[in-house]
Amino acid sequence: MTSIPENRSHRPWRPVLLLALLALGGLVGWLLSRGGPAPEAPDSQAATRAHEASEDAPPPALAATATPPKAAPAAAPRPAPPIVDEIRVEKQEVCSGEENLISVRAHTPDGHDAYLHYTVGSGTGQRMPLRVWRNDDGTYEIPTVTVFTKDNVAVTVPIPTYQVKECEPERLVHVLSRRQPNSEDDFEFLAKVAERPVRPGQPAPRPFVPVRYVWTFDDETTQTTTVPTVSHTLLGKTGADSMYSQHLVRVDAYDAVGQKATGRSSLQVLNTSFENFDKKGIVTLLAVGTPRFPVLDEDGVVRQSFRLYHRFRGPVQLTKVTTIRAFHGNKEGPPPPEQVDVASLPVSEVPEGKGAEVKVTFDTKAEPDVFAITYALEGISADGHRARGTFSIMRPPPKPTRENSNPVTDPVLLAKVKRARELLKQEFVTDEDLFRLEREGRFADLKVDASQKPAQATPARGTSPGRPRNPGR
Repeated sequence: MTSIPENRSHRPWRPVLLLALLALGGLVGWLLSRGGPAPEAPDSQAATRAHEASEDAPPPALAATATPPKAAPAAAPRPAPPIVDEIRVEKQEVCSGEENLISVRAHTPDGHDAYLHYTVGSGTGQRMPLRVWRNDDGTYEIPTVTVFTKDNVAVTVPIPTYQVKECEPERLVHVLSRRQPNSEDDFEFLAKVAERPVRPGQPAPRPFVPVRYVWTFDDETTQTTTVPTVSHTLLGKTGADSMYSQHLVRVDAYDAVGQKATGRSSLQVLNTSFENFDKKGIVTLLAVGTPRFPVLDEDGVVRQSFRLYHRFRGPVQLTKVTTIRAFHGNKEGPPPPEQVDVASLPVSEVPEGKGAEVKVTFDTKAEPDVFAITYALEGISADGHRARGTFSIMRPPPKPTRENSNPVTDPVLLAKVKRARELLKQEFVTDEDLFRLEREGRFADLKVDASQKPAQATPARGTSPGRPRNPGR
Protein backbone atom coordinates (compact mmCIF):
# COMPACT_ATOMS: atom_id res chain seq x y z
CA MET A 1 0.00 0.00 0.00
CA THR A 2 1.26 3.24 -1.03
CA SER A 3 1.10 5.89 1.71
CA ILE A 4 -0.07 9.33 0.91
CA PRO A 5 1.82 12.17 2.56
CA GLU A 6 -0.22 14.22 5.14
CA ASN A 7 -1.23 17.62 3.93
CA ARG A 8 -1.23 19.97 7.05
CA SER A 9 -3.03 22.67 5.23
CA HIS A 10 -6.15 20.53 5.14
CA ARG A 11 -6.27 20.13 8.99
CA PRO A 12 -6.63 23.59 10.42
CA TRP A 13 -8.45 22.30 13.63
CA ARG A 14 -5.32 20.88 15.26
CA PRO A 15 -3.94 24.16 16.60
CA VAL A 16 -7.42 25.07 17.92
CA LEU A 17 -7.75 21.70 19.63
CA LEU A 18 -4.34 22.16 21.23
CA LEU A 19 -5.35 25.55 22.61
CA ALA A 20 -8.61 24.12 23.97
CA LEU A 21 -6.76 21.34 25.75
CA LEU A 22 -4.38 23.85 27.30
CA ALA A 23 -7.32 26.00 28.51
CA LEU A 24 -9.08 22.98 29.98
CA GLY A 25 -5.92 21.98 31.81
CA GLY A 26 -5.56 25.47 33.25
CA LEU A 27 -9.15 25.39 34.50
CA VAL A 28 -8.66 22.04 36.22
CA GLY A 29 -5.46 23.26 37.84
CA TRP A 30 -7.19 26.38 39.12
CA LEU A 31 -10.02 24.31 40.65
CA LEU A 32 -7.53 21.97 42.30
CA SER A 33 -5.65 24.93 43.73
CA ARG A 34 -8.87 26.19 45.43
CA GLY A 35 -9.49 22.82 46.99
CA GLY A 36 -12.97 22.52 45.46
CA PRO A 37 -14.25 19.82 43.11
CA ALA A 38 -14.66 20.40 39.44
CA PRO A 39 -18.23 21.34 38.46
CA GLU A 40 -20.46 18.50 37.49
CA ALA A 41 -23.10 18.62 34.85
CA PRO A 42 -26.54 18.22 36.43
CA ASP A 43 -28.27 14.99 35.63
CA SER A 44 -31.81 14.95 34.32
CA GLN A 45 -33.33 13.59 37.58
CA ALA A 46 -31.79 16.36 39.67
CA ALA A 47 -33.06 18.93 37.23
CA THR A 48 -36.54 17.44 37.46
CA ARG A 49 -36.50 17.51 41.28
CA ALA A 50 -35.40 21.16 41.27
CA HIS A 51 -38.20 22.07 38.90
CA GLU A 52 -40.81 20.34 41.06
CA ALA A 53 -39.58 22.11 44.19
CA SER A 54 -39.69 25.46 42.45
CA GLU A 55 -43.44 25.08 41.87
CA ASP A 56 -44.08 25.43 45.67
CA ALA A 57 -41.83 28.49 46.07
CA PRO A 58 -43.35 31.97 45.82
CA PRO A 59 -42.94 33.74 42.54
CA PRO A 60 -40.00 36.13 42.32
CA ALA A 61 -42.22 39.18 42.64
CA LEU A 62 -43.77 37.97 45.95
CA ALA A 63 -40.45 36.83 47.33
CA ALA A 64 -38.99 40.27 46.71
CA THR A 65 -41.81 41.93 48.69
CA ALA A 66 -41.27 39.94 51.91
CA THR A 67 -41.56 42.15 55.05
CA PRO A 68 -38.14 43.67 55.74
CA PRO A 69 -36.93 44.22 59.34
CA LYS A 70 -38.19 47.47 60.87
CA ALA A 71 -35.68 50.26 60.77
CA ALA A 72 -34.84 52.08 64.01
CA PRO A 73 -36.71 55.40 64.34
CA ALA A 74 -34.67 58.38 63.40
CA ALA A 75 -33.41 60.38 66.35
CA ALA A 76 -35.06 63.75 66.90
CA PRO A 77 -32.87 66.60 65.70
CA ARG A 78 -30.97 68.32 68.49
CA PRO A 79 -32.20 71.87 69.17
CA ALA A 80 -30.06 74.71 67.90
CA PRO A 81 -28.14 76.68 70.53
CA PRO A 82 -29.77 79.89 71.76
CA ILE A 83 -28.72 83.26 70.40
CA VAL A 84 -27.96 85.95 72.99
CA ASP A 85 -29.35 89.23 71.67
CA GLU A 86 -28.34 91.57 74.49
CA ILE A 87 -26.75 91.67 77.94
CA ARG A 88 -27.49 94.90 79.80
CA VAL A 89 -25.35 96.01 82.72
CA GLU A 90 -27.05 98.36 85.19
CA LYS A 91 -23.90 100.27 86.28
CA GLN A 92 -20.52 100.79 84.66
CA GLU A 93 -18.86 101.29 88.06
CA VAL A 94 -19.62 99.57 91.37
CA CYS A 95 -17.87 99.06 94.67
CA SER A 96 -16.56 95.64 95.59
CA GLY A 97 -19.55 93.49 96.58
CA GLU A 98 -22.13 96.02 95.40
CA GLU A 99 -25.11 94.75 93.41
CA ASN A 100 -25.11 95.26 89.67
CA LEU A 101 -28.22 94.08 87.86
CA ILE A 102 -27.47 91.94 84.78
CA SER A 103 -30.37 91.54 82.32
CA VAL A 104 -30.26 88.98 79.49
CA ARG A 105 -32.31 88.86 76.32
CA ALA A 106 -32.05 85.81 74.05
CA HIS A 107 -33.98 83.75 71.51
CA THR A 108 -33.75 80.39 69.75
CA PRO A 109 -33.55 80.09 65.94
CA ASP A 110 -35.78 76.99 65.88
CA GLY A 111 -38.67 78.26 68.00
CA HIS A 112 -37.78 76.73 71.38
CA ASP A 113 -37.99 79.99 73.34
CA ALA A 114 -40.35 78.37 75.85
CA TYR A 115 -37.44 76.37 77.27
CA LEU A 116 -35.05 79.27 77.81
CA HIS A 117 -33.41 79.54 81.24
CA TYR A 118 -30.30 81.31 82.44
CA THR A 119 -27.31 81.29 84.76
CA VAL A 120 -25.39 84.46 85.56
CA GLY A 121 -22.18 83.55 87.33
CA SER A 122 -23.21 81.24 90.17
CA GLY A 123 -26.80 82.53 90.23
CA THR A 124 -29.84 81.74 88.12
CA GLY A 125 -32.36 83.97 86.42
CA GLN A 126 -32.87 86.27 83.47
CA ARG A 127 -32.31 89.35 85.68
CA MET A 128 -29.63 88.75 88.24
CA PRO A 129 -28.29 91.17 90.89
CA LEU A 130 -24.64 90.23 90.55
CA ARG A 131 -21.98 90.89 93.19
CA VAL A 132 -18.30 90.84 92.20
CA TRP A 133 -15.59 91.06 94.87
CA ARG A 134 -12.05 92.32 94.45
CA ASN A 135 -9.20 90.03 95.44
CA ASP A 136 -6.52 91.09 97.90
CA ASP A 137 -4.25 92.03 95.01
CA GLY A 138 -6.93 94.25 93.46
CA THR A 139 -7.89 91.86 90.66
CA TYR A 140 -11.40 90.66 90.00
CA GLU A 141 -13.19 88.51 87.46
CA ILE A 142 -16.45 89.29 85.68
CA PRO A 143 -18.33 85.98 85.22
CA THR A 144 -20.17 84.68 82.17
CA VAL A 145 -23.79 84.18 81.17
CA THR A 146 -25.05 80.78 80.02
CA VAL A 147 -28.39 80.48 78.23
CA PHE A 148 -30.05 77.06 77.98
CA THR A 149 -32.84 75.82 75.74
CA LYS A 150 -34.55 72.45 75.22
CA ASP A 151 -32.49 69.39 76.24
CA ASN A 152 -30.15 71.85 78.01
CA VAL A 153 -28.45 72.85 74.77
CA ALA A 154 -26.56 75.98 75.84
CA VAL A 155 -24.36 78.83 74.79
CA THR A 156 -21.99 80.79 77.07
CA VAL A 157 -21.03 84.42 76.50
CA PRO A 158 -19.08 86.94 78.60
CA ILE A 159 -20.72 89.78 80.50
CA PRO A 160 -19.68 93.21 79.19
CA THR A 161 -16.81 94.52 81.28
CA TYR A 162 -17.47 97.04 84.03
CA GLN A 163 -15.22 98.48 86.73
CA VAL A 164 -15.17 97.13 90.29
CA LYS A 165 -13.65 99.82 92.49
CA GLU A 166 -11.76 99.42 95.75
CA CYS A 167 -14.56 100.82 97.90
CA GLU A 168 -17.11 98.65 99.75
CA PRO A 169 -20.74 99.41 100.61
CA GLU A 170 -21.54 100.14 104.25
CA ARG A 171 -23.99 97.27 104.39
CA LEU A 172 -25.55 94.61 102.19
CA VAL A 173 -29.13 93.36 102.18
CA HIS A 174 -29.47 89.68 101.26
CA VAL A 175 -32.92 88.45 100.16
CA LEU A 176 -33.51 84.75 100.86
CA SER A 177 -36.52 82.81 99.66
CA ARG A 178 -38.25 79.49 100.13
CA ARG A 179 -41.42 77.85 98.85
CA GLN A 180 -44.00 77.63 101.61
CA PRO A 181 -45.19 74.18 102.72
CA ASN A 182 -48.22 72.61 101.02
CA SER A 183 -48.13 75.14 98.20
CA GLU A 184 -46.96 75.45 94.60
CA ASP A 185 -46.88 79.22 94.13
CA ASP A 186 -46.61 80.73 97.63
CA PHE A 187 -43.15 81.89 98.65
CA GLU A 188 -41.70 83.47 101.76
CA PHE A 189 -38.90 86.06 101.55
CA LEU A 190 -36.47 87.05 104.27
CA ALA A 191 -34.28 90.18 104.29
CA LYS A 192 -30.98 89.92 106.17
CA VAL A 193 -28.83 93.01 106.70
CA ALA A 194 -25.07 92.44 106.85
CA GLU A 195 -22.91 95.29 108.12
CA ARG A 196 -19.43 95.88 106.72
CA PRO A 197 -16.77 94.49 109.07
CA VAL A 198 -14.92 97.14 111.04
CA ARG A 199 -11.28 97.26 110.05
CA PRO A 200 -8.49 98.30 112.43
CA GLY A 201 -8.09 102.05 112.57
CA GLN A 202 -11.48 102.74 111.00
CA PRO A 203 -14.54 104.08 112.87
CA ALA A 204 -17.48 101.73 113.26
CA PRO A 205 -20.48 102.66 111.09
CA ARG A 206 -23.64 103.86 112.72
CA PRO A 207 -25.87 100.87 113.60
CA PHE A 208 -28.63 100.26 111.08
CA VAL A 209 -31.79 98.88 112.67
CA PRO A 210 -34.62 98.50 110.14
CA VAL A 211 -38.11 99.32 111.32
CA ARG A 212 -39.89 99.08 107.99
CA TYR A 213 -39.54 96.94 104.86
CA VAL A 214 -41.07 97.79 101.50
CA TRP A 215 -41.25 94.81 99.12
CA THR A 216 -41.74 95.14 95.35
CA PHE A 217 -42.65 92.20 93.09
CA ASP A 218 -42.87 91.53 89.36
CA ASP A 219 -46.62 92.02 89.29
CA GLU A 220 -45.96 95.64 90.38
CA THR A 221 -47.56 95.06 93.76
CA THR A 222 -45.86 96.29 96.93
CA GLN A 223 -46.15 95.17 100.54
CA THR A 224 -44.91 96.93 103.65
CA THR A 225 -43.94 94.95 106.73
CA THR A 226 -42.42 95.75 110.12
CA VAL A 227 -40.60 92.41 110.19
CA PRO A 228 -37.98 91.19 107.69
CA THR A 229 -40.26 88.51 106.22
CA VAL A 230 -43.11 88.60 103.73
CA SER A 231 -45.22 86.02 101.91
CA HIS A 232 -46.25 86.43 98.31
CA THR A 233 -47.81 84.36 95.55
CA LEU A 234 -45.63 84.34 92.45
CA LEU A 235 -47.93 84.01 89.49
CA GLY A 236 -45.93 83.43 86.32
CA LYS A 237 -47.15 83.00 82.79
CA THR A 238 -49.83 80.49 81.87
CA GLY A 239 -48.77 76.86 81.95
CA ALA A 240 -48.62 76.48 78.19
CA ASP A 241 -46.08 79.25 77.69
CA SER A 242 -42.75 78.45 79.32
CA MET A 243 -40.79 75.87 81.30
CA TYR A 244 -39.53 78.50 83.77
CA SER A 245 -40.96 81.68 85.21
CA GLN A 246 -38.59 84.56 85.92
CA HIS A 247 -38.99 86.82 88.95
CA LEU A 248 -37.10 89.69 90.54
CA VAL A 249 -37.93 90.66 94.14
CA ARG A 250 -36.74 93.92 95.72
CA VAL A 251 -36.78 95.09 99.33
CA ASP A 252 -36.05 98.56 100.67
CA ALA A 253 -35.26 98.49 104.38
CA TYR A 254 -35.64 101.78 106.33
CA ASP A 255 -34.44 102.64 109.82
CA ALA A 256 -36.07 105.07 112.23
CA VAL A 257 -34.40 108.14 110.68
CA GLY A 258 -35.28 107.18 107.10
CA GLN A 259 -31.94 105.76 106.03
CA LYS A 260 -32.42 103.11 103.33
CA ALA A 261 -30.65 99.91 102.32
CA THR A 262 -31.76 97.90 99.27
CA GLY A 263 -31.47 94.27 98.30
CA ARG A 264 -32.76 92.21 95.38
CA SER A 265 -33.16 88.53 94.56
CA SER A 266 -33.68 86.66 91.30
CA LEU A 267 -35.90 83.59 91.17
CA GLN A 268 -36.06 81.15 88.26
CA VAL A 269 -38.95 78.82 89.13
CA LEU A 270 -39.57 75.54 87.31
CA ASN A 271 -43.11 75.41 85.92
CA THR A 272 -44.18 71.84 86.68
CA SER A 273 -47.45 72.36 84.80
CA PHE A 274 -45.57 73.10 81.58
CA GLU A 275 -43.26 70.13 82.17
CA ASN A 276 -46.19 67.72 82.63
CA PHE A 277 -47.92 69.04 79.53
CA ASP A 278 -44.74 69.01 77.45
CA LYS A 279 -43.72 65.46 78.35
CA LYS A 280 -47.08 63.78 78.98
CA GLY A 281 -49.72 65.98 77.36
CA ILE A 282 -51.52 66.35 80.72
CA VAL A 283 -53.01 69.53 82.14
CA THR A 284 -52.10 69.72 85.85
CA LEU A 285 -54.77 70.56 88.39
CA LEU A 286 -53.26 72.24 91.46
CA ALA A 287 -54.66 72.74 94.95
CA VAL A 288 -53.77 74.88 97.95
CA GLY A 289 -55.42 74.35 101.32
CA THR A 290 -56.70 76.76 103.97
CA PRO A 291 -55.58 76.45 106.68
CA ARG A 292 -52.17 75.43 105.39
CA PHE A 293 -51.91 72.64 107.99
CA PRO A 294 -54.90 70.53 109.11
CA VAL A 295 -56.58 71.44 112.40
CA LEU A 296 -58.68 69.04 114.42
CA ASP A 297 -61.92 70.52 115.77
CA GLU A 298 -63.27 69.69 119.21
CA ASP A 299 -65.70 67.23 117.60
CA GLY A 300 -62.82 65.31 115.99
CA VAL A 301 -63.43 66.60 112.46
CA VAL A 302 -60.82 68.14 110.16
CA ARG A 303 -62.29 70.85 107.94
CA GLN A 304 -60.28 72.41 105.11
CA SER A 305 -61.00 74.49 102.03
CA PHE A 306 -58.99 73.81 98.88
CA ARG A 307 -58.67 76.18 95.96
CA LEU A 308 -58.46 74.14 92.76
CA TYR A 309 -56.80 75.89 89.83
CA HIS A 310 -54.65 75.34 86.75
CA ARG A 311 -52.36 77.41 84.54
CA PHE A 312 -53.98 76.83 81.16
CA ARG A 313 -56.48 78.76 79.11
CA GLY A 314 -60.15 77.93 79.38
CA PRO A 315 -62.05 75.84 81.94
CA VAL A 316 -61.37 72.22 82.87
CA GLN A 317 -64.40 69.94 83.19
CA LEU A 318 -64.09 67.36 85.98
CA THR A 319 -65.11 63.92 84.72
CA LYS A 320 -64.14 61.71 87.66
CA VAL A 321 -63.24 62.12 91.33
CA THR A 322 -61.73 59.23 93.28
CA THR A 323 -61.01 59.09 97.01
CA ILE A 324 -58.11 57.01 98.29
CA ARG A 325 -58.06 56.27 102.02
CA ALA A 326 -54.70 55.50 103.60
CA PHE A 327 -54.72 53.53 106.84
CA HIS A 328 -52.37 53.49 109.80
CA GLY A 329 -49.64 50.93 109.19
CA ASN A 330 -48.92 48.00 111.46
CA LYS A 331 -45.39 48.22 112.85
CA GLU A 332 -45.08 44.42 112.77
CA GLY A 333 -46.13 43.97 109.15
CA PRO A 334 -46.79 45.70 105.81
CA PRO A 335 -49.23 48.61 105.69
CA PRO A 336 -52.83 47.67 105.01
CA PRO A 337 -54.16 48.12 101.47
CA GLU A 338 -55.61 51.48 100.52
CA GLN A 339 -59.34 51.84 99.97
CA VAL A 340 -60.33 53.41 96.64
CA ASP A 341 -63.84 54.74 96.02
CA VAL A 342 -65.53 56.92 93.43
CA ALA A 343 -66.59 60.19 95.04
CA SER A 344 -67.91 63.61 94.11
CA LEU A 345 -67.15 67.25 94.80
CA PRO A 346 -69.50 70.25 94.93
CA VAL A 347 -67.86 71.62 91.77
CA SER A 348 -67.75 70.13 88.27
CA GLU A 349 -65.62 72.77 86.55
CA VAL A 350 -62.31 74.45 87.37
CA PRO A 351 -62.31 77.82 85.59
CA GLU A 352 -59.26 79.64 84.29
CA GLY A 353 -57.55 82.03 86.70
CA LYS A 354 -58.25 81.73 90.41
CA GLY A 355 -60.13 78.46 89.91
CA ALA A 356 -62.80 77.08 92.24
CA GLU A 357 -62.98 76.46 95.97
CA VAL A 358 -64.18 73.24 97.58
CA LYS A 359 -64.70 72.38 101.23
CA VAL A 360 -63.97 68.87 102.46
CA THR A 361 -64.17 67.21 105.88
CA PHE A 362 -62.55 64.22 107.54
CA ASP A 363 -64.30 62.72 110.58
CA THR A 364 -61.43 61.12 112.47
CA LYS A 365 -63.76 59.56 115.08
CA ALA A 366 -65.90 57.86 112.45
CA GLU A 367 -62.78 56.57 110.66
CA PRO A 368 -60.25 55.93 113.44
CA ASP A 369 -57.98 53.73 111.28
CA VAL A 370 -57.60 56.31 108.48
CA PHE A 371 -54.88 58.93 108.60
CA ALA A 372 -55.34 60.59 105.16
CA ILE A 373 -57.94 60.90 102.41
CA THR A 374 -56.62 61.79 98.97
CA TYR A 375 -58.86 63.13 96.22
CA ALA A 376 -57.68 62.15 92.72
CA LEU A 377 -59.15 64.40 90.02
CA GLU A 378 -59.59 63.64 86.33
CA GLY A 379 -60.95 65.95 83.67
CA ILE A 380 -60.82 67.40 80.18
CA SER A 381 -59.43 70.82 79.31
CA ALA A 382 -61.11 73.28 76.97
CA ASP A 383 -58.89 72.12 74.07
CA GLY A 384 -59.48 68.41 74.74
CA HIS A 385 -56.41 67.45 76.76
CA ARG A 386 -56.54 65.15 79.76
CA ALA A 387 -56.34 66.84 83.16
CA ARG A 388 -55.06 65.29 86.39
CA GLY A 389 -54.50 66.42 89.96
CA THR A 390 -54.65 65.40 93.63
CA PHE A 391 -55.03 66.93 97.07
CA SER A 392 -55.19 65.35 100.53
CA ILE A 393 -56.88 66.06 103.85
CA MET A 394 -54.94 64.52 106.73
CA ARG A 395 -55.27 63.67 110.38
CA PRO A 396 -53.14 66.15 112.43
CA PRO A 397 -50.54 64.72 114.80
CA PRO A 398 -51.83 64.16 118.33
CA LYS A 399 -51.42 66.90 120.88
CA PRO A 400 -48.28 66.47 122.95
CA THR A 401 -48.57 64.82 126.32
CA ARG A 402 -46.11 63.38 128.82
CA GLU A 403 -46.98 59.91 127.53
CA ASN A 404 -46.48 60.47 123.77
CA SER A 405 -43.69 63.09 123.83
CA ASN A 406 -40.04 63.48 124.64
CA PRO A 407 -39.24 66.37 126.97
CA VAL A 408 -37.34 69.36 125.61
CA THR A 409 -34.27 69.75 127.77
CA ASP A 410 -32.58 72.50 125.77
CA PRO A 411 -33.18 75.77 127.68
CA VAL A 412 -32.85 77.92 124.54
CA LEU A 413 -35.53 75.94 122.69
CA LEU A 414 -37.74 75.95 125.75
CA ALA A 415 -37.47 79.74 126.02
CA LYS A 416 -38.42 80.07 122.34
CA VAL A 417 -41.46 77.84 122.80
CA LYS A 418 -42.67 79.89 125.77
CA ARG A 419 -42.09 83.17 123.90
CA ALA A 420 -43.97 81.82 120.85
CA ARG A 421 -46.96 80.87 123.00
CA GLU A 422 -47.08 84.38 124.40
CA LEU A 423 -46.78 86.09 121.03
CA LEU A 424 -49.25 83.85 119.20
CA LYS A 425 -51.58 83.36 122.17
CA GLN A 426 -51.70 79.63 121.46
CA GLU A 427 -51.55 76.70 123.85
CA PHE A 428 -49.46 74.79 121.32
CA VAL A 429 -46.96 76.07 118.78
CA THR A 430 -45.47 74.21 115.84
CA ASP A 431 -42.00 73.98 114.39
CA GLU A 432 -43.22 76.18 111.55
CA ASP A 433 -44.32 78.81 114.10
CA LEU A 434 -40.85 78.77 115.67
CA PHE A 435 -39.11 79.02 112.28
CA ARG A 436 -41.24 81.99 111.27
CA LEU A 437 -40.74 83.88 114.53
CA GLU A 438 -37.03 83.14 114.37
CA ARG A 439 -36.79 84.67 110.88
CA GLU A 440 -38.76 87.68 112.05
CA GLY A 441 -36.23 88.31 114.81
CA ARG A 442 -38.71 87.77 117.66
CA PHE A 443 -36.18 85.77 119.66
CA ALA A 444 -33.23 88.12 119.17
CA ASP A 445 -33.52 89.58 122.68
CA LEU A 446 -33.82 86.24 124.49
CA LYS A 447 -31.05 85.81 127.04
CA VAL A 448 -30.78 82.22 128.17
CA ASP A 449 -28.00 80.42 129.99
CA ALA A 450 -27.61 77.34 127.82
CA SER A 451 -25.78 75.51 130.63
CA GLN A 452 -28.88 75.45 132.85
CA LYS A 453 -31.37 72.62 132.70
CA PRO A 454 -35.07 73.33 133.18
CA ALA A 455 -36.79 71.73 136.12
CA GLN A 456 -39.82 70.62 134.11
CA ALA A 457 -40.20 70.67 130.35
CA THR A 458 -42.49 68.41 128.38
CA PRO A 459 -43.08 69.89 124.92
CA ALA A 460 -43.30 67.38 122.11
CA ARG A 461 -40.24 66.94 119.98
CA GLY A 462 -41.09 66.53 116.33
CA THR A 463 -39.64 66.94 112.86
CA SER A 464 -42.67 67.81 110.76
CA PRO A 465 -43.50 71.49 110.20
CA GLY A 466 -46.92 71.04 111.76
CA ARG A 467 -45.75 69.16 114.85
CA PRO A 468 -47.14 70.92 117.96
CA ARG A 469 -44.95 71.88 120.89
CA ASN A 470 -46.05 72.62 124.43
CA PRO A 471 -43.64 73.55 127.22
CA GLY A 472 -45.87 71.91 129.83
CA ARG A 473 -47.48 73.37 132.88
